[in-house]
Amino acid sequence: MKTAFLGSSNPHGNTRYFAEVCCRVCNAEIVDISTYDFTPWDYDGKNLNDEFQHLAKLMLEYSDIIFCTPVYWYSMSCQMKIFFDRFSDLLTRRKRIGKALAGKRTWLIAVGNEAVIPEGFEVPFKRTSDYMKMHYMGAVFGDSTNDEFSPVDIKKAESFGHRIKMA
Repeated sequence: MKTAFLGSSNPHGNTRYFAEVCCRVCNAEIVDISTYDFTPWDYDGKNLNDEFQHLAKLMLEYSDIIFCTPVYWYSMSCQMKIFFDRFSDLLTRRKRIGKALAGKRTWLIAVGNEAVIPEGFEVPFKRTSDYMKMHYMGAVFGDSTNDEFSPVDIKKAESFGHRIKMA
C-alpha cells in the first residue's frame, strides 16, 4: 500500500494534479497535510495533542510514502517543512512510531517552473529518510511553467507511478 503526503498552499494546484497523475498509476492515496491542524516542532511539547500524531500513525499503515511538494524559493513548501520538522517528535516523544518507520520506502514528487529540479532539493528528503532508516527511492520533477505540464512531464509522472507500483 502506498500513500502520498501533499504539502502545498494550493490544495487543487499543479502539485496536486501532477501527484494525481502519478498516484493513479501506483494506486496511492493522497493525503493533504494542509487539512490537518499541526504546528511547528516545540521543544516543550506543548503541541503533543495536535494532529501530527494522526499523520505519523498514518505513515505506519503504508509500505511506500510519497512526499509531494511544490518548489518554493528552491526549497520544499512550508507545510512540508513543518511536517518534516515534526519528525523530531518521532525521535523523542514518539520513538515507537519513529522506529516503526524503518524499512519503508520514500519517494518525492516535486513541481516547479524550471526545466530541472533545483540543485540540492532532494537532500532533505534523502537524508531524512536515511536518518529514519527508511529507503529513499528517488524523485520525479514536473515543470509547470505557464501553469501546465508538457506531454513529456505527464509521461514522466506516469512512469514514476509505474516505478513506485513495481517496487
